[in-house]
Amino acid sequence: MSLGMTPQASFSNLRVLEPLVHGVASSANLQITKEVKHGGLGVITAAIFLSGEMAGSGVLALPAAMIGTGGWLGLMLILLFTANAGFSGTRLGLCWIMLEERYEEFRGEVRDPYPAIAEKAVGRWGRIASVVAISLTLYGGGCVFIVLIAQLLGSLIGSAGFQLSLCVWMVIVAICLTPLTWMGT
Repeated sequence: MSLGMTPQASFSNLRVLEPLVHGVASSANLQITKEVKHGGLGVITAAIFLSGEMAGSGVLALPAAMIGTGGWLGLMLILLFTANAGFSGTRLGLCWIMLEERYEEFRGEVRDPYPAIAEKAVGRWGRIASVVAISLTLYGGGCVFIVLIAQLLGSLIGSAGFQLSLCVWMVIVAICLTPLTWMGT
């Protein structure tokens, strides 16, 4: 069964990537360079980094989440959210491939890929909404890590006889971590 496409290494021949926006050239008219980028992350390295990031905080919260939702319901929710995250990741990947193929400025390194995708999809308000969502997610994740570190330090130091409340430990952890955020990448 042929759909009129020949298999290639690039995604530029898939009909799903044809533009939905008027005034944008179709993928058949695009001049795409076939150069290979060297020095970036490979698939294996990226998969290890993503697995480590997802497993890092997720595994710590998993037992409490399973107990809170009830055994089987919690397991079904975890499977549903895993499938949802996987599907969303593939869609974001295809959106990024579309941006790289259509716009020259996205073929190199881009520091803000999600806002760029959102801006090209729906305009300026998409970029703003994306930046707000990313900022809230990063803030929430940072707060979770501060609470986890404070609980750990509180239990470690508390066993030595030095008792402080969780709130005080959270302030101490935040004060100690703040100078590290000034170092850049």
